[in-house]
Amino acid sequence: MYSKLPQVGQSIFAQMTALANQYQAINLAQGFPNFNPPDALIEFFYGALKSGMNQYAPMPGYLPLREQIANRMYSRYNKTVDPQSEITITTGATQAIYSIISACISPGDKALILEPAYDSYGPSVLVNSGIPIYVRMDEPSFDIPWQKIKDAIQQNDIKVMILNNPHNPTGRIWTREDYMKLIEITKDKKILFIFDEVYDALVYDGKKHISALEFPEFWENSFVCFSFGKTFHTTGWKIAYTIAPIDLTNELRKLHQFTVFSVNTPGQYANAKFMEYDPDFINGLSAFYEVKRNFFLEGLKETNFSALPCEGSYFVLAQHENCVNDEAFCHHLVKDKKVAAVPISAFYHDRYDPKIIRFCFAKTDDLLESALTLLKE
Repeated sequence: MYSKLPQVGQSIFAQMTALANQYQAINLAQGFPNFNPPDALIEFFYGALKSGMNQYAPMPGYLPLREQIANRMYSRYNKTVDPQSEITITTGATQAIYSIISACISPGDKALILEPAYDSYGPSVLVNSGIPIYVRMDEPSFDIPWQKIKDAIQQNDIKVMILNNPHNPTGRIWTREDYMKLIEITKDKKILFIFDEVYDALVYDGKKHISALEFPEFWENSFVCFSFGKTFHTTGWKIAYTIAPIDLTNELRKLHQFTVFSVNTPGQYANAKFMEYDPDFINGLSAFYEVKRNFFLEGLKETNFSALPCEGSYFVLAQHENCVNDEAFCHHLVKDKKVAAVPISAFYHDRYDPKIIRFCFAKTDDLLESALTLLKE
């Protein structure tokens, strides 16, 4: 049978979750909370169902939700965006990024991807007959390798750059100086930027997320993607949004209308009502998750794992002296220690193995404590 992605199988996240279920292990592998969203948000969703909001929403998204998003972008990033023409609601950020790539990548176009990278980026480029150009960050610091990026741009006709901040899986965040370096090395290039900022509300230690939207130099050539699943603990609702200038938004919507058309109506209504009802909820997420991060990091100190810095997202990377192959080590953990994690080699196109694994700490305290007890063994 013909395959556009002959080397691609089941994602590592689905694999490890299946193993966690098989061995009745604690799932710290896949990135989703094991707790409910706020009660008010659930009530708004239920109210939408009861009131008859069960048919198609407008293709670009429920307008009151887009208006709430525009308010957030202005208050948080001092960026004015038009809710009518510059915001599109999508079925999760993965669909948004796939649709953007499909709308912008033609056969032979090259897309620069920093690795380790969220595993949908490369296949999305490949299935559209594009050419991924991978640039590897140096572990264990995972600083942005600016010289490598500059070299890749000089050696290749890069059409698209896919950039993730806060970064999954490393938990690193961008500084203002990082953005200035990107502006400098791309100023004479016609590059389209896709900024994946789905963890924008999860930044720790008194730092603030710096968005690409804050830099006028990027605006005309950028899509910026955000996720309600990450901010409202509703990954299963699959609601996200993309912000871009009108001409780029129009290109996205050309494809969006034929692939998804519209996102679930009651979920959009509930999100809009909740943003109006509790506008400070998102602002409190950093403190909420920082407590969980600190609890998990303190617990790891009593194990043989060595944690790497986590500045943002809800993931912690860790090393272990007995980890000589990260995938085999994760299989050992889930089968014998009843804790599921993700091998970082899954975030590299060539399965490069830095012997590091990823834990998700977006879990209830009792689950994290149980996992730490098992890891101490």
